[in-house]
Amino acid sequence: MTALELFAGAGGAALGLHRAGFAHVACVERNAPAAATLRAAGFPAVEADVHHVDFAASRGRVDLLWASPPCQPWSTAGRRLGAADERDGWAVTLTAIDACRPSWFLAENVMGMTYHADLCGGANHACPACGLGRVNGELLRRFAFAGVWRLDAADFGVPQRRRRVVLWAGPLPLDEAGPTPTHARVDLAHALGRSPWVTMGEAIGDTLTRESCARRVCYPCDDEHGRACSELWRMDAPSPTVTTSEEKGSRANALAGWTFNGGPDRASDAAFLVAGIRRIDIAEGLRLQGLPDDWPLQGTVHDRYVQVGNAVPPALAEACGRVVAGAHRAWTALRSAHIDPIALADVLRRRRLSVPAHLGSTP
Repeated sequence: MTALELFAGAGGAALGLHRAGFAHVACVERNAPAAATLRAAGFPAVEADVHHVDFAASRGRVDLLWASPPCQPWSTAGRRLGAADERDGWAVTLTAIDACRPSWFLAENVMGMTYHADLCGGANHACPACGLGRVNGELLRRFAFAGVWRLDAADFGVPQRRRRVVLWAGPLPLDEAGPTPTHARVDLAHALGRSPWVTMGEAIGDTLTRESCARRVCYPCDDEHGRACSELWRMDAPSPTVTTSEEKGSRANALAGWTFNGGPDRASDAAFLVAGIRRIDIAEGLRLQGLPDDWPLQGTVHDRYVQVGNAVPPALAEACGRVVAGAHRAWTALRSAHIDPIALADVLRRRRLSVPAHLGSTP
């Protein structure tokens, strides 16, 4: 199975799709350090703006197109201008679909896409949730079936709470719940037959200690520094989201009166609460994202922090990729049997049938 990836970043999704059985035709990424990381990791990086790529050259060669468009137009941490933001990547993603005609499509983005803007009235061009509805409608014009999954990376063994929306589309209907979670909150895991969430302590407990203050900035563990060092229980839970702002450290500082301005909601906030550490380092960010310790990040310290914060956890991409892989094997068998795809789609809709997610768990 082949994959073409847009907005590929440092390769988190690429690694996950590779583990799910996909071989990449190309990974398109305009950021030079991130593209260098992709090349160093062994992926076919195309360093270019997606608007300037001739995707028609890949027609007939792509089973799955994966896209991770910039999240800033939709994020609750941004201005939420949606499609009105010049960084919006959905239009060019649809252009790429039209050009290369993949069998399947997956796209990952922030949960902010599912929230309506205040007073949007259901028809606001800049409203994220309205934008999501429009994109889903455009996918249904191009594919027989499309849908939306709401997923948390922690449910797939990533030591981080990272909630994401994944759009899917293809010739067969996929399980509406998405990939089957392998992990759950510790008090629910046994009853659900899953493993407990992987914790921050399991991932970086060997480095997130006061002993590490000899090599990085830490705050004293005293009453003058707010909640520093006071919440060791956070080591027994997944980390908050790893962001591109980890280089700046915790939002708890003297200027903010040692509060989090609505947080704590980033990994460095948890580091502050556990051990008074100002910020996680790049190696800790890799572990919390589920990337290998030796992932060959390229560029400056700033470049690498941004790449880690933008990464798709490989385990999340792999879980989604396996669902598509299972459905693609079924689709290949149906085509070999010369089944009429239009008649098949009609039957599947009327009977409300879908491809079970567990088909992707076996080769």
